[in-house]
Amino acid sequence: ADGIGRAHAFVSLVSTAANASEWVRLECLHARRRGKPIVPLLTGDCEPPWYLADRQAIAIGGADYEAGLQRLLRSLPALPAASAFSDPAATQRTAELAYLRRLQLGELVHTELYTPMAGVARVLTPAAPAATLPAIVMRPEFRHLRHRSGATAEARSESHAYEDIAQAFVQVRRAALLGEPGAGKTTTLWRLAHDALEAALADATAPIPLLVSLGKWTETEEGLSAFLERQLGELGAHLASLLASRRAVILLDGLNEMPVAQRAAKAAEIKAFLQQHRALAAMVTCRELDYTGDLSLELDTVSIRPLDPPRIFEFVTGYLTHALESIETDSTAREAAGRARGDDLFWRLAGGEGVREAWRTWQAAGASLSLFWSATEVPRANPDIYSRTTAAMDRAWQQAVHDPRSLLRLAGNPYLLYMLTCVYVDSGGVPQNRAVLFDRFVEVLLLRERLAEEAEAAVEPLRLTTDGERLLAALEGLAWSMQSRRGNAAADGDDARGDTATAVDRSEAAEWLDSGLLHRAAAASLLAVGEREVRFAHQLLQEYFTARGMRTRLASGTLHAGELWSAARWWERTGWEEAAVLLAGLHGDDCTPVVEWLLQAQPEVAAQCIVGSGARLPDAALRRLRQAWSPRLTDLEHDPESEARAAVGRALGRLTLGGLPLDDRPGVGVRLDAGRKRLVPDIDWVEVPAGEFRYGEKDRRIRLPAFHIARYPITTCQFRCFVDDPQGYADPRWWEGLAERSERPAEAAWDYANHPRETVSWFEAMAFCRWLSQTLGHEVRLPSEQEWEKAARGVDGREFPWGEFSPGHANLDETWDGAGPHCLGLTSAAGVYPQGASPCGALDMAGNVWEWCLNRYDKPGETDPGGDVRRVVRGGSWVSGRGFARCACRGVTHPGYRGSYLGFRVLCVSPIS
Repeated sequence: ADGIGRAHAFVSLVSTAANASEWVRLECLHARRRGKPIVPLLTGDCEPPWYLADRQAIAIGGADYEAGLQRLLRSLPALPAASAFSDPAATQRTAELAYLRRLQLGELVHTELYTPMAGVARVLTPAAPAATLPAIVMRPEFRHLRHRSGATAEARSESHAYEDIAQAFVQVRRAALLGEPGAGKTTTLWRLAHDALEAALADATAPIPLLVSLGKWTETEEGLSAFLERQLGELGAHLASLLASRRAVILLDGLNEMPVAQRAAKAAEIKAFLQQHRALAAMVTCRELDYTGDLSLELDTVSIRPLDPPRIFEFVTGYLTHALESIETDSTAREAAGRARGDDLFWRLAGGEGVREAWRTWQAAGASLSLFWSATEVPRANPDIYSRTTAAMDRAWQQAVHDPRSLLRLAGNPYLLYMLTCVYVDSGGVPQNRAVLFDRFVEVLLLRERLAEEAEAAVEPLRLTTDGERLLAALEGLAWSMQSRRGNAAADGDDARGDTATAVDRSEAAEWLDSGLLHRAAAASLLAVGEREVRFAHQLLQEYFTARGMRTRLASGTLHAGELWSAARWWERTGWEEAAVLLAGLHGDDCTPVVEWLLQAQPEVAAQCIVGSGARLPDAALRRLRQAWSPRLTDLEHDPESEARAAVGRALGRLTLGGLPLDDRPGVGVRLDAGRKRLVPDIDWVEVPAGEFRYGEKDRRIRLPAFHIARYPITTCQFRCFVDDPQGYADPRWWEGLAERSERPAEAAWDYANHPRETVSWFEAMAFCRWLSQTLGHEVRLPSEQEWEKAARGVDGREFPWGEFSPGHANLDETWDGAGPHCLGLTSAAGVYPQGASPCGALDMAGNVWEWCLNRYDKPGETDPGGDVRRVVRGGSWVSGRGFARCACRGVTHPGYRGSYLGFRVLCVSPIS
């Protein structure tokens, strides 16, 4: 409750500890805003802080205690007379104001530091109108993808770029807010709540933001309404009234933090609640990779994207300026000092003085910071940078912009950037990977609480106090216990205790931490301690301490990957993934031990460790991964489940070796063009002989000459060659005669090098073919639908490329019409369904992505490239039922449309040398 709001006066005890406390300062300032009489109480020699210097202090203590107490009592205002009656409406408004001010002083106290970002929205169908969010200024960078139950492969979508993402939420009123750990889901929700709160304070009829952490919903028998009432405190008694009058904005944080064993039931209850109150605006946060299966609420989804470099600069400048408030009272001087420190930290993250020098040259030439980080090559005009920079500057710029291990990639995560900023304030430096960052962050907290001392030599570790050693050991034990409980619940699918992975009862926490250690952990901001439960201050902190326990067990040979990821369904997430990534980071410059531990048991997490930990892996180890994983893509005996082969494909698709995709299968990757020193697609052609075949739904007999068709659809890395070539995507030659030319390609829904490149329009596919013809020296084009069908079904009129339908032969949504159990929910690496090959040897001609053909849909005999008439697509996709994947099935869409299920393959009609 809002104790300050209900109090008649505010008494602040002055002491060294209180003067250093941020919370005491905030409470005093809140009391000022509420117009409360404030009395500083002196108990020693300590002087009142600056924010109490204008108030009359009262000394109390020692021999004058009684006299001081009497002075205090005389200074307090008299209590107002009790009201003779209570107006229900006034009572509700009083509860609303108390709740709003409690939020204002608690979770929402620092929302002014929220960093504005741009975003891209991807919308399938127009959003249905819902209750208006009250003037919410929502600014983080998003990629919005609208999902609806029952969406078809032909569903339309549009992409919209937003410099201010607030406009996305004019369109999307009820959504699941998704992101990676630490991406800013909670702070984004807080920002939403803050803007709604401002409106609700000013207008008694405005909706109230009901901000609730779902991780606290741990009671098995407690219903959602009862839980909401409990979490809302005094406002809970008026929940039904708020819902009935449509004066609520539902903001539910941490869907993935609910007890594992209760998730299905609780998610179903949330879904039913939201359906019951369709008129209310609602936002539910969840980790992106967890938002599937039982946790899917069938809402629109908004995925938070990483901070880009200009916004990283704004973030660190804002926080470092705020950190100077207690040191520098002059606002102009404080802002100048904060900007200077932010500038220093930003360029340390960016790569150092060499990159900074390059930026100064770009800036002097008229370039913006945004251009510096988004340009694909050094500009030669508008502005001319090329003539001003040196080769060393260009190399520094290339390294900073394209290095996958850049600290700016790490800093794109707001929580990790906050940690980097804290470590920088304390030490003046920044670590190089996530696990080391957590090490340093925890060290900062331990030093602050005098649980550790600086070592005499800078290279030596901190000297922990006895309590410091006990605390770290206890936190490792607590984290391991919580993480193990989550894994067991996920494996068993049932847990009568309703255990959660992110919170435990205080009695259970006492098994690891006595009251003294619990207090020290809370004071160090490592644990959040409530009246009934204990949780880590952030889920990533829990996973960091879990990773420390994993390191100990891995070294002793007692950590077995097969126990964390069951061999039967190893590709499914169990909750150990983020801890494994941090474990890799704890291995510094060589995470080979962790990768080899995961090599066979969990390839996808192994790849995640390499990409996401910041630790390095020798090239020799990468070659071993390729040697071990490539055969598994088509090994039906070792990995009979398509989900397993697809996961191995994703692992290979995330990694590179020497700048080239690790998946180097012929026809899937790229090769170096020796003549021009550029990367070009490596197409694996298969021959389709001349002759008759049975065509269409009516099995007409038609004859075609011989041709060659690509074994696989064009992959992401192959299309990137076209985009990156200065004489490729941007060259107007390839777009001549086409009704539409795009300035830039749309972002792929999934950035795996070996997956089909989706979200490609017919016009882009046509331009690619023209470029590839010039690049390879022979004519390449899209197939006609007749050519496509012959390559898919051969000459015998089969229904599917492999014959009769059989589950698991193509990347389809078999659950759509009950055809089978398989539904990946995304594209898959090219060629991981070898049993689905067509008679000519072409793969993925059913499912994965719909493939563009030359023909007009309404006039199949016409293949002229002019106009913007609808074009044929063939083959079905990852969202299609089996009927759409039949060889004879004709799909249709507008040639300018881009969808996450639309790709293409190429055909060659001239001789191939």
